Amino acid sequence: MSVVQVCARCAARWPVVGGPTQWCPRCSGVLLIPTRTEIYQPPNRRGFRWIARSPSDPRGVGDAPVRRSLTTPRYDAVPQWGLQDIVDTSPVPPSRADRMADRVGPLLTLATILYGLAVFAELGRYAILVRNRTTLIPQWLLTVSDAAVYFTQLGGLLISVFAAVAGVCWLLRRRREHFAGGCESDPRTASEVVVGCAVPILNLVMPAVYLFELVRRDPRGTLLVKIWWGFWGFSALLLVVNAYWRSRPGIQAMADGVLLNAFIALVAAVTAALTLVVIRRIERKSWRGEPESESRWVPVPRSVLEEKTELDEKETAAL
Repeated sequence: MSVVQVCARCAARWPVVGGPTQWCPRCSGVLLIPTRTEIYQPPNRRGFRWIARSPSDPRGVGDAPVRRSLTTPRYDAVPQWGLQDIVDTSPVPPSRADRMADRVGPLLTLATILYGLAVFAELGRYAILVRNRTTLIPQWLLTVSDAAVYFTQLGGLLISVFAAVAGVCWLLRRRREHFAGGCESDPRTASEVVVGCAVPILNLVMPAVYLFELVRRDPRGTLLVKIWWGFWGFSALLLVVNAYWRSRPGIQAMADGVLLNAFIALVAAVTAALTLVVIRRIERKSWRGEPESESRWVPVPRSVLEEKTELDEKETAAL
């Protein structure tokens, strides 16, 4: 009974004497598991397979032994241990919410203009009603007046809805940037902010609370938010008064309702303008959206002021 080990590199057979070995004495290749030569074993159980090679193939028996360097191993460069943190520097495209937040300024400006025009349209309609008491009004003038009122009022309402959506997107982004600048996380979730700004009655209080959390260290910003909050609540009250006034019968009530609509449009225009002012204040920008120049106050010694006063007096006396 003969037990041999086959080399995985040079295919040489080595008899097993005493115990199996690991390395081939000829080429230092790995020896496979011991096998019996007199017992047939299927190929899938041998642990190796025979491969026919041409005599010119350099692999196999003719392989030169591996030459090992006798010098001290050294690094060609300073080793850097650990995994490489490859940062993706490609620009990230803005999300849909960020693109909507960038439009809050133009939308609020357009809403302010439309509501301002609505004030003049309502006043023009009231003037036509007063004139119609003694003089017949041409039909084309009535058509133009009605078209101006509908265009400005409905257009202002539609733009205000889009501005409100853009304002919520801006508020979410600004809160995220504000708390990230202080290495903190926003204590309120995005869904909580959206619900507070969208649900009726809640949206009379919570938007101001969210803004106050952004201007806690800015006295001027806090004052602007308080003024805006007052106009915001007053505009909601005017909507309730307008709904009640429309239910009153009579021509005089309808005429007074025109003046009330003009006043409501005026308050809406002021509220939209104040909203834009508050946003620009929180962003540290002017009302045009340009970055504000920072001022630096430097204390001046009293002696310098006295010297300047003396020089001014001498120049005045010389003149």
